[in-house]
Formats: sequence, C-alpha cells, structure tokens
Amino acid sequence: MKDVQASNRVRKWMVGGILLLVMILSCIGFITRGSAPKEPLYEGKKLFVWLDELAKLHSSKQRDPQTDQVQAIRAIGTNAIPWLLNELQVRGNRLHWDVSKLLAKQTFLKFRFPDVNDRFRRATVGFAALGELGEPAIPDLLKIVDRVPGYVPGVLAEIGPAAVPALAQCLTNATSFNTSAGQVAPIPGNTIGAIHNAINSGRLSISQVASLMPAIRSYAQSTNSNPAMYNYAADFLKEFDQ
Repeated sequence: MKDVQASNRVRKWMVGGILLLVMILSCIGFITRGSAPKEPLYEGKKLFVWLDELAKLHSSKQRDPQTDQVQAIRAIGTNAIPWLLNELQVRGNRLHWDVSKLLAKQTFLKFRFPDVNDRFRRATVGFAALGELGEPAIPDLLKIVDRVPGYVPGVLAEIGPAAVPALAQCLTNATSFNTSAGQVAPIPGNTIGAIHNAINSGRLSISQVASLMPAIRSYAQSTNSNPAMYNYAADFLKEFDQ
C-alpha cells in the first residue's frame, strides 16, 4: 500500500514538474513571439485554423478555388504573406522537442509543442492556396531557400509562372549541407521535384518551364547529383521529351 502511495506521489510530482516547465516555456515563447506578424482573420477564424482544416483535405482540394478554406485564404490574400513567411523561418527548438517527447509518456496532459516541420507544411499549404497571389513573396523566399531547402522550392512552384525565374536560380544553387550521407546539395534536386509536382497539379505547364530544361538536363548528367534525384530528373526529362 505504501509503495502505491509513494508511486502516486512521484507521479503527481512529475506531472506537476512537467506542467510547470510547459508553462515557463509557453511564457517564453509568448514573449519572444512579440515580433511575429499579426495573424490575419477571416470570418472570425485565424489563418492557422483555415490552414489546419485545409491540410486535412486531399491535395487536389488544397488548390481548388471552390474549396471553402481556399476561398478564405485567398480572401485574406497578400495579408497572409508576412505570417506565412514567418512560419517558414521558425527555428527548431531541441528543448521543446525533448519536453514533447517527455509529455508523450503520460496521458494526463494533452499539450504538445508544435513540430517545426508541421509549421513548414502549414506555410506550404497556405502558399498553394494563394497561388499567383503569393508572387510578392518571391524575393523573400529566395532569401531563405538556403535555410529551408526542403520546402521553399515547393512553395515557389506553387506560386506558378511568376516564380519560374526564381526556380531557375534554385536549379543552380549549389549550397551544400553536411548530412549523415556526407555533403549534399539538395536545392536543385528538390526544385526539380517541385516543378514536376506543379506540372502534375496544373499549377505550371510544360511550355512555362521549357526555359528550365537545360539546367535540369545539366543536373541529370552531373556525376555529383544525388543518385535518387538523378533518376528522378532523368524520368522527368523523358516525360518532357515525350
């Protein structure tokens, strides 16, 4: 009996300690978020609510102008851009990750810190809904492509034809990153994938990206290309040539 009581006291202390830590980190996050752009509203709902609803839908619905959430985001229009750009520039927080991992071991508290990749994906969905309305963001997106190489090429492709010159710059971006597989330059390969996806979704046409084909062919012929992306680029070129 005493062992059970002691175990319950320890559990309560642990939950109390976790709750206190969450409160402290949340307060710090609220204070440091003071410089973030004000989040726009539409019909009384914040932008992130519309985005989270939209993210749950099929990818085809995320670009469909008839989708309610897409209509809401497009109604917000360019006012959404500062907030979406801020979402793409958030930094991962190891302490938040560790606390969320600790919280996952219990069921009393449902709170979890948001994953940075979830915020990147949310911003991508937002730009997909905006489409051509996202054009004013192109210069700022090019400034952060080295920081968020896994997402910015896709965001640019979602903007459509106006982003083709920016995509051309990404195709020649040789910035490399140290990974477990060695030094990798992912931006050109990610850009080819983004262009391919944008063509399949109808956001870009073959004729609109024709000027990008020499750079894609050069990448496909390079011995420094990531093998998986080399094959992807080669398959894309076959589709284009047909």
